[in-house]
Amino acid sequence: MAAPPEPPRPTTPGPASFPSDVQPANIPQLELFHHVCNHQILYPLPTGDATVLSGIIEAALAAPYLMNALLAVAALHMSHLRPAQSAYYHHQAVHFQTHALSLFNDEKPHVTPENALSLLLFSQFTSLQVLHEITLNTTMHDDPLDRFLDYLKVYRGVVLVTTEAWTTLLQSKLSHFFANTSGITKHKTSEGEETAELRSFVSISRSLSNEQKQYCQDSIDRLQWIISRSDSSSDSDPEPKPGDLCRPGDGSHLKGHRCLKEVLAWPCLARESFLDLLCSKNPETLLILAYYGVAMHQHRAFWVYADIGAILVRAIARNLGPNWQHFMAWPLAQISEEDGKGESSTANQFSMPNQQR
Repeated sequence: MAAPPEPPRPTTPGPASFPSDVQPANIPQLELFHHVCNHQILYPLPTGDATVLSGIIEAALAAPYLMNALLAVAALHMSHLRPAQSAYYHHQAVHFQTHALSLFNDEKPHVTPENALSLLLFSQFTSLQVLHEITLNTTMHDDPLDRFLDYLKVYRGVVLVTTEAWTTLLQSKLSHFFANTSGITKHKTSEGEETAELRSFVSISRSLSNEQKQYCQDSIDRLQWIISRSDSSSDSDPEPKPGDLCRPGDGSHLKGHRCLKEVLAWPCLARESFLDLLCSKNPETLLILAYYGVAMHQHRAFWVYADIGAILVRAIARNLGPNWQHFMAWPLAQISEEDGKGESSTANQFSMPNQQR
């Protein structure tokens, strides 16, 4: 009787079965990836929050466009940390972002439960890079206000993905991060003297409909909440070191950090019609945006913001012209206290705006 045939034994692939074009390790890219894993460069996440970091990295490994966007932001942060090599790292950032956009455009992904987190993070990282670029290569023919409005247009992608995939995001590895941010929608107040005059002016505007006025007031209330909380921080907080994400210590109680989530979220929470008015450079909404510039300036310890808040406020003042400078007095004063440039000293010399526009 013949012996039964033996089952086939698994064979180990020979060298010829493996790809022949394996390249040596790319040290510059690994440096950036290591930087992502060891620095809180994207958000003020809880210290040692390995789950959130793991979720971001897993999403990036599954979506090449996201990985390139992540490395681009890492390169930007390295340019911030190492001024002597800033040109080198900025060059890397531009190229990784170009690769990210090219890969994204080739794929043209639609929001699904599987890619919702990747799309949200991609939108966020891309908008951060656009925001950071506002401080670079600005010329007389390249208005920072226009560049900021471009950032808001890109940031709308974050709003669209978040709205469409909120349930899915709450089931991702970043679920507790998203759950903790859901309460931000309630963070607003109409009690505060900083925005009182602005609120009054918007209420009597003849260029805004009642619905538009309500959207403006809602955005002002969110800013008042941020400004009030930021002003109540201790003046004894230490200055941030170059390259820090935020000030050292427990960021939830530090000036320049305590409302960062709310500042980051403010454009996302604004109604689309309000953003449309902004992009058309409606004067009332530009005044509101100037107050947002102050909020960014108060949180300039976040490395992406840096001088953007002050740059934005001055750009809005130039755009509005002298007839609106009465209402720019407070924003200009807030950014001038730090640098002594004194823009606010001339603000009250201008006349009131013509409300009959």
